[in-house]
Amino acid sequence: MKMAKSEGIKEVKVELVPLIDCVFLLLIFFMCAATMAKVDSAADVQLPVASNAAEQKDPAHRGTVNILIPGTYTLKGELVTEEKPFLVMGDLVGDEGLVDIVKKNLKEDPLMRLYIRANRDVKFKMVRRAMAAGAAGGIADVIFATHLRDLMLKEN
Repeated sequence: MKMAKSEGIKEVKVELVPLIDCVFLLLIFFMCAATMAKVDSAADVQLPVASNAAEQKDPAHRGTVNILIPGTYTLKGELVTEEKPFLVMGDLVGDEGLVDIVKKNLKEDPLMRLYIRANRDVKFKMVRRAMAAGAAGGIADVIFATHLRDLMLKEN
């Protein structure tokens, strides 16, 4: 078969439009991944105010426990009781359930710390119960979530 001879490559062009599309897709991917890596938080937890509150730089290795006021409802519509005041990953649990979750997660992440997000109106005995359950599960390092913003708004 007879084929025509090519006359060489005239000029090579690099198309920028597909490159820009890929960069934007990567940017959107990483923004979504960063949003999903946020702390497990319940919308109905009003954190206490602390004058020396500081933002944690490393949210990794946290086991988040939300402590809700008994008599309120979760976002799923479950009633919070004295026996089950702890919201962990969307599920209400009691002391034994919290110990089991801590033990399970501690096996997967030995550096895990207990991150307590207690409602500002919760009695301290609930916080003490969460700390005791964390200690029974094997965690000694506890972080408390607080707000600084409310204090700053009152001063202005």
